[in-house]
Amino acid sequence: MKITDVLSYYDDDQKKEFSFYDVIESISNSPCSETEEAMYEKLAFSLQPQPGENPWGNNYYFGPQITMSDEQGNLVYSPPFELITPKAVLYWENRYKLATNPLLKMRYASLVWDFKKPITNSSYDSDLYRTYVDSMLEVCNGDYANHPTITTLILERLFSITKNKTEDLQLAKQAYLSFEARHASDDSVRYWSSRFLMMLEHKRFFSEEEKDAIVAEHEARLVRLNTPDANGKLNPWLIETQGKLLVRYYHPLAQVDDVKRILSIIEHSFKKEVNSMSSLQYVSNLENLIQLYRHCNLNDEAVRLTIDIQKLGEKASQELTSQTFEFEIPKEVFEQADLLFGDKANSDEDRWSNFVLYFIPRREEEKTQMQELARKYPLKFSASTKLLDPKGRPSSTVGTLKADFDNNLTLHIAEKLNLSHLFLNIAINKLTESGAISTTKIMNDIIARSPIFEDNRHEIISRSLDFFFNGEHELFCHLIVPQIENAICNLVEYGGESVLRLQKSGNGFQLKTLDELLRAKFVEEVLTEDGAYYLRIVLTNQVGLNIRNLLCHGIVPPHHFNNSVANRLLHVLILLGLIRKN
Repeated sequence: MKITDVLSYYDDDQKKEFSFYDVIESISNSPCSETEEAMYEKLAFSLQPQPGENPWGNNYYFGPQITMSDEQGNLVYSPPFELITPKAVLYWENRYKLATNPLLKMRYASLVWDFKKPITNSSYDSDLYRTYVDSMLEVCNGDYANHPTITTLILERLFSITKNKTEDLQLAKQAYLSFEARHASDDSVRYWSSRFLMMLEHKRFFSEEEKDAIVAEHEARLVRLNTPDANGKLNPWLIETQGKLLVRYYHPLAQVDDVKRILSIIEHSFKKEVNSMSSLQYVSNLENLIQLYRHCNLNDEAVRLTIDIQKLGEKASQELTSQTFEFEIPKEVFEQADLLFGDKANSDEDRWSNFVLYFIPRREEEKTQMQELARKYPLKFSASTKLLDPKGRPSSTVGTLKADFDNNLTLHIAEKLNLSHLFLNIAINKLTESGAISTTKIMNDIIARSPIFEDNRHEIISRSLDFFFNGEHELFCHLIVPQIENAICNLVEYGGESVLRLQKSGNGFQLKTLDELLRAKFVEEVLTEDGAYYLRIVLTNQVGLNIRNLLCHGIVPPHHFNNSVANRLLHVLILLGLIRKN
């Protein structure tokens, strides 16, 4: 049996709605599955269109089915790029000339169009463009693909190939119109949004009459979507999708009234359906609307919606449910704590040093761990994470790992800091039991010897430590945070850097924020980059623990500053207290 015998089942000009996976399976199950020709055929149908970012480079339309990393972090592709040899490309070239089924002819021609020049360093045959375009037109107009979404991808490719060929471009546009007439119901966003997006991105290839007609179609759809059904219900998410497309058209043209009209329709559709969604979901939708209003410079409307979010915050927070789990701490943990911080350590100096260094995360190590987690649990990092303040108001959004790596790393480390509280608490207990820390010990042997704590601050630091060791953690936190901020300010001044910045009015100066101070070069030199980064996560980063800002801005109630927060601040205090003048 030859490979052409296997393919003859599909290579019929009337054969429709089969998938390329079907072709691969038929080849794999045939007696000739291991031949060279079979390998080229399976490769032809395994490669995937990559209309977005292509791991092989954006000069290629096709790319691998799967991209992953090996144990060394190197990217691995399936199928590998190395299989696309000159011999494979020339094989596909011969196949597009012989195939009769439009789907097969299109696939072979598309691969030659993509790979012949870079792989073989030779030009296309004179018939390739015509064969490729005609086969795409036949596939789209005849509904040969096994799903309309695939047809949409082919239409988009067809447009990109023909956009500089006037006659063929008109055929592509007609194929789009015909496809939408057959498939684009109001709830099938992918089918009716494609041509509109094409128009937005390639306006010069559409006449004014064509643009007006497309916009009129979508305005009519918005009216239909905004009309309640027989049960009086709307689908605000469909309305939002349609509305955002129109806003993308009107906003660059400075048609402010149209933008406001459409955003108002979106807003009221969500308000009408508020009872069909949770408060958290509704708040998230309002956040998206605020971003839209701001993007369109409608800041008054954005501020108005922030008031609505404030009102919904408490109700949203009540919808959250807490989860608890129990575990037993192994005795080895206590033994290790005794070696590092307790009676088995060599000296108090060793105990303090171990205490400070042990609880500072190593940024590069945490990056590696997070990337490993992302490989094992990709879903966790493929969606955004919304953080709420204690009143249920949105405080931060952490995007996907690919789009928002730095904030994902901050959140990853902050979560680990919270989990490490148990061992931090054990460490402090061991330090206390061994006599390495007490109010007197910390003041005389640590704070008094550090040049960044001013003498006139010693009394208040001493009183705050008394509160700590008496278990009055709220009072300790409220007293010690300003002293920590002052010490960091002094550290920056020791480095010869400015702690001042101009007021916005330009009429005077004000102190830099603590986050700015922690980014000073001298702070990173003294504390190391890891140490400065750790302090930002603990004190000022809104995605991190953010202790300083939560306390000083009154964002959280006093009981938030419990044993866990107090322990972390004691660690920061001793870290700064171990700075010595050289």
